[in-house]
Amino acid sequence: MEELVPLSDNRAAVLLSTSGVVEYGCDAIGSSAHFARVLGHRDHGDWALAPIDGGRADRSGWQGDTAVLVQEWTTSGGTVRISSFMPPQPHRGAPSRLHQVIEGVTGSVLIRSEFAPRFEDGRLPGHSETLVRPDGSRALRLSAGPVTLRLDGPAHRLDACGRWTADFTVSAGERIALTLTIGNFELGADTVPHAHTDLRATLRDWDEWTARLTYTGPNREAVLRSAMLLRGLTIRGTGAVAAALTRSLPELIGGERNWDYEACWLRDAALTIHALVSVGFLDEAARWRGWLLRAVAGDVTKIAIMYRLDGGRTLTERELDWLPGYEGSRPVRAGNAAATQRQNDVYGEVIQALVAAEHAGLPADPGIDALLPALGEEIVRIWRQPDAGIWEVRGPERRFVHSALMCWQGLQLLVEWAEARTRTRVPVVDASTVARWAAERDTIKADILQHAFDPDLRAFTQYYGGRELDAAVLLMATNGFLPPDDKRLVCTIDAISRELTDPAGFVRRYIPAADGRVDGLTDDEGAFLACSFHLVQSLAYIGRTADANELFGKLLALRTPHGVMTEMWDAERKRPVGNMPQAFTLWSLIGAALALEVRPGGGTGHVVLPGQRTQNTTTTVAV
Repeated sequence: MEELVPLSDNRAAVLLSTSGVVEYGCDAIGSSAHFARVLGHRDHGDWALAPIDGGRADRSGWQGDTAVLVQEWTTSGGTVRISSFMPPQPHRGAPSRLHQVIEGVTGSVLIRSEFAPRFEDGRLPGHSETLVRPDGSRALRLSAGPVTLRLDGPAHRLDACGRWTADFTVSAGERIALTLTIGNFELGADTVPHAHTDLRATLRDWDEWTARLTYTGPNREAVLRSAMLLRGLTIRGTGAVAAALTRSLPELIGGERNWDYEACWLRDAALTIHALVSVGFLDEAARWRGWLLRAVAGDVTKIAIMYRLDGGRTLTERELDWLPGYEGSRPVRAGNAAATQRQNDVYGEVIQALVAAEHAGLPADPGIDALLPALGEEIVRIWRQPDAGIWEVRGPERRFVHSALMCWQGLQLLVEWAEARTRTRVPVVDASTVARWAAERDTIKADILQHAFDPDLRAFTQYYGGRELDAAVLLMATNGFLPPDDKRLVCTIDAISRELTDPAGFVRRYIPAADGRVDGLTDDEGAFLACSFHLVQSLAYIGRTADANELFGKLLALRTPHGVMTEMWDAERKRPVGNMPQAFTLWSLIGAALALEVRPGGGTGHVVLPGQRTQNTTTTVAV
């Protein structure tokens, strides 16, 4: 997975390897793939473009602070450079494009293009046509149902293996562009791609976007690249946010924890938006707010925990049994049965993102002003109910501590938001409602302190009455639930550091049980990188900054050469695993960097958003 590089135009996306192979791609994130090699083998769809005797690129990286991938091969005949990018869509409904511009640097190099999409997740070769333009130029068009791919560039011919191939030479100073246009069945030969014009537009778009970054700390490159990858997970046309660009990449090689993440979880989207606004990016938040209002559709009592990227609610889980899976990891799943679960924490995270966006400068919105109080009332109604929790357990529902903690956070933020509105403009809720929220917030806190801390374990547990640890409770150190010197909090951080870290020092979510009693599954998994970043934040919060910086450095070393992070880390095999790029990991990286940013004279170097300040009241207990 460390060889795979994501490209996105905020509608379609691909994974391109450092060997010049497009191994995954779909016409719209969340739809069926026409390149599915990463979940099987080359017969399931790919596009290989590289020198015939090239192998891996000798050099591969981004062009500055952009999403233009530049790879260079040096062969016996000379050196070539290939720039791959997806330009921003000029308007909604415009087709997506993947440009690959080959530039001769020295000598003459023989290039081979093997274009072999397989539509419907690796099953169909597509109906093929050759399009002839008025100027005599030709393009290859392949179609299957509503999806059409058009390849412009050197002429390709169908070989005996069913792959469209073209061999051509690129000499020093010469440029040849190949463009894959991705659209609907009407995609004809009338629109001519202009790779060099699109390259200038792409560079300009990224330059304008990255200039808004407000983070000035020592980890600028990591924070900015993480934010850029998060931007690639947002859908410009709808405002939705994908949890990842891929489906069914395994959490452990050969295991069964292979899930489809090409959907919009309320939690993941909210935390992505929170991370983006915390470092200066507001456009994505504005679009997501509109998507959220349409998805909720006026009734928070029927809110779903995840949606399709178009806002639909049907995400039926199914197995793609014709795909053998990444390195044999089966089953390959599309859709996600977790869509029907109850996860009480999502209310708090959605409130956090909405309040943070407004605090960061996004104008108030009447729809959001109505939604926020409705979310508060729903928290009051449901917070005592058992649920499936943040980890979407497929075992019995329980009263998860993290869920209760996020319900507390949601009401805490709503009280702050309502009080601030009262001071600055016409109140959005009356004083009695705010007082009721504050009272219920205090009740939740007292309930957690009374029922969720195990004095024998000297830690807050995963769920009420349980004895398992859960790294999700580290978030009580990032949202100010307890002050940094509270012994219960410190002991919990110590217990998680001691019991849930792998030999490399990275944090696991929890310890899966062989009998499936914890989450309904019986296999193992790697370290969850987001939880490792949460430990960084927790250590910084309680004043152990040296330990926090050391762990943060180790985590940054796990990024691929292109700054990408997956969901998990396999300490035994020393390799990344899970879907990629993973929003959960990227926003956690940004949060950890902000927690570690200290300016001369003390204090953090970023704006403290609501819910991040420490609560000064606590209850003393024997620990």
